[in-house]
Amino acid sequence: MEGLVEILKTITGEMQKSLSARTVVGDPITVEGKTIVPLVSVGMGFGAGAGMGKGQETPGGGGGGGLGMKPVAVIIIDQQGVKVERLKGPKHSLLEHLVEAVPVLAENFPKKRETRVEIEEPKETS
Repeated sequence: MEGLVEILKTITGEMQKSLSARTVVGDPITVEGKTIVPLVSVGMGFGAGAGMGKGQETPGGGGGGGLGMKPVAVIIIDQQGVKVERLKGPKHSLLEHLVEAVPVLAENFPKKRETRVEIEEPKETS
């Protein structure tokens, strides 16, 4: 069990190094008298496991994690003041893309051919 604790400590420690105010609020950029500061959404997840197989004397384990970031807004600072502009997300959700794709998939799906089999009744012989 000590191995699992060490794995979790390592994973969370490395992820904490990646997270800071600078991760969520990017470096300011000045263009044509306007200062633009990017704002980022951050998400993370991790998992770990450990165990001991039959005949083993020491446990084994492993773990992993992921960190994702996406820009969500910008702060614009100019002579008129400060404003926050949200960045527009994708126009369609995953569900909308799937609904649009169904007719195309149906058209390209091989059509089932109708096969007719006629069975003749055996003729009685006397």
